[in-house]
Amino acid sequence: MPGVDYSDMHVTVIDDDPVVVKVLGAVLAESGFSVKVFEDPLKAVEWIRNNRTDIVISDICMAGCDGFEVLKQVKEIDPQCDLVFITAHSQIETAIRALREGASDYLEKPISPEGLCAALERTARFRILSQQKDLLTHQIDVLRGELTTVREQRNLILGESEAMRKVARDVVDFAASSATVLILGESGTGKELVANAIHQAGSRRGQPFLTLNCPSIPEDLFESEMFGHRRGAFTGAVETRGGYVAAAAGGTLFLDEIGDLPLKSQAKILRLLEQKTYLPIGEHAERAADVRVIAATNQSLDELVAEKKFREDLFYRLSVCTITVPPLRQRKSDLPLLALYFTLHFATEMGKAIHGVDQDALQALVPYDFPGNVRELRNIIESSVIRCKHEGLLARDDLPPLSLATSASTDTQAWPMDTLRLEDVERRLYQEALNRTNSNVSAAARLLGLSRGKLRRRLATLGIDANGEEPD
Repeated sequence: MPGVDYSDMHVTVIDDDPVVVKVLGAVLAESGFSVKVFEDPLKAVEWIRNNRTDIVISDICMAGCDGFEVLKQVKEIDPQCDLVFITAHSQIETAIRALREGASDYLEKPISPEGLCAALERTARFRILSQQKDLLTHQIDVLRGELTTVREQRNLILGESEAMRKVARDVVDFAASSATVLILGESGTGKELVANAIHQAGSRRGQPFLTLNCPSIPEDLFESEMFGHRRGAFTGAVETRGGYVAAAAGGTLFLDEIGDLPLKSQAKILRLLEQKTYLPIGEHAERAADVRVIAATNQSLDELVAEKKFREDLFYRLSVCTITVPPLRQRKSDLPLLALYFTLHFATEMGKAIHGVDQDALQALVPYDFPGNVRELRNIIESSVIRCKHEGLLARDDLPPLSLATSASTDTQAWPMDTLRLEDVERRLYQEALNRTNSNVSAAARLLGLSRGKLRRRLATLGIDANGEEPD
């Protein structure tokens, strides 16, 4: 079972043959299991009564207490404990009885190290899957409660991975203050959701939470949209309007993709953060700004600062508190829970009797890299629920064809060597990366091992249009 650490798997070996327990103990210890061995089955059972044991390996024919009695007593102590029988007397009736009475596996002596480890890995895998099933069953109940009591889950952060646990801890810590927070992460990782969670967990909950997508506002309109203006302040200002800062008073203003702000607009944001005041266009007296600012970007602000495209003083002011939201490919252990949540969400929304995702469908999702991150998974599950014509679990056949997002270009015709130029190869490589990521420049840059800024410059040089990039 690659990627699984067995050092936390406790195994007890019971056999009245001292040679057998010595050999089995050595083999299992070498394979990474935590092992305890006994020649006396009664002493073994007493030890199990007071100590943690995940798997018991026991001989069947032993003096004083046979394997079936060990099985009975172990199951009374811990019904979740797994037991693997070993015996030199191989009979089909014995094997059937062992499995019927609750044994996990059955091995015949002599036992090869490979056979023993394979049996233990099968048992360990089944045990881990059972624990995950229990966890998901509990989470289904929790999620169903969330879905029936809250119409829109804007502040629900899902994930059992250590990376997401850290995000959740940071959210709680930063919510207790009024400091500016900078959220970093790729497009689609859920940065706005994290910002909203900080808002909801802090003292400003119940007050406005407004999102301003920085790239969506033209530079010449940014100041007006941000700070407002008086009637007649400029051509077209036919009425006095408040801006985002006034609208978010008492609450939180989320500046999404702040890395795309022009330098002139950055200076205005810096003054807002430093002075806690703002000046609407056409007015002469500054107003106090009662708003908490949370910013986010999918770019490397360090690189933008080095390229003189982002103000260093604003970068330091923004990054008082920083949260990095990991991409989905780095927290695949959260995939079952996320898929389950989105399935329940869309099934409830569409009135379909679908209550989960089957194992084959999950296995089909695991190898996929999700360049669009959690947002892409959400879209995949929504499409699957729409396509699903049956009740119960989403099946593999319900999933859209993921290969379309990862397949190579259909144009595989080789180029004649006499017309092959480096510029042509580079252009074709960049275009292929954009095709694979639906023109998402950030995701394409990751595929190519380049910074986002460097890829943008090369695209401009080669005349490749990347305007189709999906905003975060």
